Amino acid sequence: MEERKPIVITYRPGQAYWVLGAILVIIIAALFLGRYWGSKVFDREMIEKVQLETRTVDLESQVLESNRNLGLIKLSAEVDAVALENTRQEMIVLQRQIYRRGEELKLYQDLLQDNNQPKGLSVSDLNLVAMDDGRFKYRWVARQKTVKMQTLSVYSDMWILGMQDGEAVSLSVDALDDQVKNLPIKLEFKYFSINQGIIQLPEGFEPEQVRITLRYTWMKEAQSDQKFDWKIEG
Repeated sequence: MEERKPIVITYRPGQAYWVLGAILVIIIAALFLGRYWGSKVFDREMIEKVQLETRTVDLESQVLESNRNLGLIKLSAEVDAVALENTRQEMIVLQRQIYRRGEELKLYQDLLQDNNQPKGLSVSDLNLVAMDDGRFKYRWVARQKTVKMQTLSVYSDMWILGMQDGEAVSLSVDALDDQVKNLPIKLEFKYFSINQGIIQLPEGFEPEQVRITLRYTWMKEAQSDQKFDWKIEG
């Protein structure tokens, strides 16, 4: 059996102090290095923080500017929309005026060319159109043909003739058209007058004819008393 020899370490009293000193040096160096590194990191973080704050201020300014521009764009769009709607309404009015002028021109031409038109007052071009809500649009023309054409005042009366509950009934237009307050209607024209409105017939009433009379305001007798069959256009 091999015999083990003991290891003998010589004890030196100053060796512990050297070891302790080395440890303290390492600790202090680590503290200084950590502080130095921390300072570097802190400086870098502060620089980045300042840069971020500056960038944030710039972005906030850009957002405010963008919101202001967006508000101006919205306002401009609203103004443009209002202007466009006003233009559209004006175009509708102009189209209606052009259509009405065209109608008046055609009526004037027909008046000049119609040698069979009776003298004095007469009614022509009765037009009836059914609406989706059950009401009816009506339109008719009062005409005047005299030797000396001048603007005169004329009274007009209008009735719808038909049957209701098996009996003949005559309904005045002021009871059927909300825009006509009372009869007779006063018209003033030189050559012709276009008259139109919307009527609502009572339930169960079956229209058959439309009667229209015309007379000058200084006369009691009607100069024109005409009946037209109830015919729906279209």
